[in-house]
Amino acid sequence: MQNRSSVSSYLLSLGVKPSSKGYRYLVELITAVLDGEEILPLKYVGYKILSQKYSASTDCVDKNIQNCISKAWLDGDIDALYGEFGNTIDVDKGKPTVKQFIMQVCENLSAGNL
Repeated sequence: MQNRSSVSSYLLSLGVKPSSKGYRYLVELITAVLDGEEILPLKYVGYKILSQKYSASTDCVDKNIQNCISKAWLDGDIDALYGEFGNTIDVDKGKPTVKQFIMQVCENLSAGNL
């Protein structure tokens, strides 16, 4: 079982800021996956769980997570980000999708690639 502090430490190492609204949503979704919970499809399962827990719309949850990832790409360690997510980066957007980001973080944490 993966704990929240290791997920948080990993996200911080990538430049994901805890001050971003989507940060806690990312931590929750990543922790859920690592604990064996199903969150896919995100819009109908993962986001719905978070929207009920935090009294926010699923669109709000999605937008906050997207903004959090975008901010990491703007302010974070770009070499570290490309090293971790190089194969998942959407060529049109220059960053991975939310699903790709979450799944890659889970894969990296599960494999011990910290």
